[in-house]
Amino acid sequence: MTAVQNNKTNRPRVLQVVSHLNMGGAEQVALTVAEALHPEFDFTFFAVGGVADNAVGEAMLRRLRALAVPVVSGTRLEIKAGGLVQAGLRLNRLIRRTRPAVVHVHTEIPEATLACAARLGLPTDLRVLRTVHNTQLWPAWQRIGRWVEGQLRGAEVAAVSQAALEGLWRFQSEQGLPQTPPSRSRVIYNGVADPSDRAVLGVRAGAQGRPVRVLFAGRLEPQKGADLLPDILTAASELTGRAVEVTLLGHGSLERELRSWVQAQQTPWRTVLAPPVPDLSTRLAEYDVLLMPSRFEGLALVAIEALLAGTPVVATQVPGLAEVFPPGYPLLAPAEDVPALARTLARAIDEASSYAEGVRRDRAFIVGRFNLQAMAEGYRQVYLTLTKGPPPALVSL
Repeated sequence: MTAVQNNKTNRPRVLQVVSHLNMGGAEQVALTVAEALHPEFDFTFFAVGGVADNAVGEAMLRRLRALAVPVVSGTRLEIKAGGLVQAGLRLNRLIRRTRPAVVHVHTEIPEATLACAARLGLPTDLRVLRTVHNTQLWPAWQRIGRWVEGQLRGAEVAAVSQAALEGLWRFQSEQGLPQTPPSRSRVIYNGVADPSDRAVLGVRAGAQGRPVRVLFAGRLEPQKGADLLPDILTAASELTGRAVEVTLLGHGSLERELRSWVQAQQTPWRTVLAPPVPDLSTRLAEYDVLLMPSRFEGLALVAIEALLAGTPVVATQVPGLAEVFPPGYPLLAPAEDVPALARTLARAIDEASSYAEGVRRDRAFIVGRFNLQAMAEGYRQVYLTLTKGPPPALVSL
């Protein structure tokens, strides 16, 4: 745990609360916002589950240290085994000690931690911003989610997509809770740095006779469709004669199952399962196709980064994720439709160069919608509005 530093400036304090420093779009957004706005705001990070002991966690910690941003860990316990209570207590103490102008929470575990902290009493002028990163909220914790929503009903909301905002309203309605009014809700699309000024252009499919490179990068969980990967890849391999190399990057509950499949794989494709890698965006142009068989998403940073790198994305046509792509994008398939995903992947492999050219033609759409400066300005305006406006009635105790 990094010690909290005293604020020696007149800049507003912003406390970012994330699940952990590890692979995840929410964590990337929080770091990117801090990097963009640190000259104007003093940030502290509270990582509920601490810093992951891997290359991704270490890289994130280095980025924050380069900004002199303190990082405080919440708990080493499992969330369901007392970790949520312990993290809530530590977050309560941190808020009381540092008195941030804004507490910015990202996703359900940080929201639940703040709700626990609120039960112990928080400053009455506390201002909270929630960024909603997904379209399906509290899928396994419905009762806890209802309680948390009631606790944080006075918070401002920023959603990473229109579908994510509608997902929040849908959950609130289903639980019989008041909906966050539109006057306190907005969509701020995730911003991605434009890699055009970096030397990231890879050698594309078929060049120099090499195999087509297919990438899956994400948590190895059902939400990401990781359980469908063996069937999709097996079926696709039967639909194309191209030589293919598949790389699966991630950790999660399905890791053992996928490792067993990779070791016993009978397809002609060479498949490798490896841990997540830091700064993946700088390497996406090395791949010819990104595969995303997600069941639901809030938006998906890796899809945006791949398109900016000129790499076609085979994805599911689900709310949130579908907002990434320009109208008429040709490589989308229904969620959980293994035959359709396999056919789309095989087509992308056979015509990888052609689809890459199409992605480059659509680049202006991606740059315009997912502009890093626009995202930073969106959060800047929310922070300023919160710090200058009257304190909300945040918590229902």
